[in-house]
Amino acid sequence: MSVTIKEIARKTGLSIPTVGNVLGRSASRYSAETRKRVLSAAAELGYKPNASARAMRQGRFGCAALVLSRSKQQTHSHIPNRLIDGLEDELSLHDMHLTVSRLTDEELSTNDFVPKVLREHMADGMIVNYTHEIPPAMLELIRAHHTPAVWLNAKLEADCVYPDDYGAARSATQHLLSLGHRRIALVHMMTPFELYPTFEASWASRHYSVTDRAAGYSDALAAAGLQPRILAHDRFIDDSEQFQACSALLSGHDRPTAVLIYSEGEFGSIACAAKVLGLQIPRDLSLLIFAPTRMSLAGDRITNIAIPTERMGRCAVQMLLKKMALPDLICEPEAIAYGIADEKTSVGPAPVNSHALTT
Repeated sequence: MSVTIKEIARKTGLSIPTVGNVLGRSASRYSAETRKRVLSAAAELGYKPNASARAMRQGRFGCAALVLSRSKQQTHSHIPNRLIDGLEDELSLHDMHLTVSRLTDEELSTNDFVPKVLREHMADGMIVNYTHEIPPAMLELIRAHHTPAVWLNAKLEADCVYPDDYGAARSATQHLLSLGHRRIALVHMMTPFELYPTFEASWASRHYSVTDRAAGYSDALAAAGLQPRILAHDRFIDDSEQFQACSALLSGHDRPTAVLIYSEGEFGSIACAAKVLGLQIPRDLSLLIFAPTRMSLAGDRITNIAIPTERMGRCAVQMLLKKMALPDLICEPEAIAYGIADEKTSVGPAPVNSHALTT
């Protein structure tokens, strides 16, 4: 049996309206002593507020629905480390909680998609973690229903929060340039997707960070009068050939002295190639990797360009709260800045003889 307000009133000797107000939204009207009596009795009796009744009083459920794709590729709704922490921690500050809804592309494009999510999850708004190749019908449905919704890790014209991949790549490259590096490579070894038999089709399906990281890197080099060297945006590289491709990149008189690594997926091949070739990190080769958490190589920390996943979650909640207060509000896209962790571990000055290697 659930504990009622009447029982708490009986235990404290206070009136039912007083107990109800203290446990509701009018606690500030009462003294600290009265609030303590009510809350202590409620805790002792095991009182739990009735969520449905509170929702009826306030006109809200205190819930945000995290909408994820249940696509065949399993790449459209990646959940990085600490993202859920950021969402839940920020929601808790506003007495809200998170629920999760995973739907297929077909379900996300049906006419009842929006009301179904809000109804079944008793949610006041949606945080949509569908990052690329977004079904046009899905966007149109959310706009048509005037539903408070924020897009996470997707670069759209409005109502979205995403990491500033362009700025991060540009800043990281500029940092390497400031250390004297002039031969800086970007490693992103694209592999074929089962659903995309051609390179061109696969490229069009990629997340925005693929082009933004490459653009930030290339623009920083161009400003310094240098040419980019990317492995490999012009072709597929099968998994079985990635080690050889990295070995070829790091061999020869014109090998790079620093490498930006697109993600954890490329880290193993480039790190193994460096070890086999006898390159010491960071004496001979500096490495930076885009990753949400710290990476290591044979016990040594690798400098990571830290993806701001927790901050991204918090900012998405803050934007959603604004849209819940003003459902027709159109928010400007918010690009979240990266940070660099463990800066001194795998990044160092360019080798003293690096210029001589080109002769």
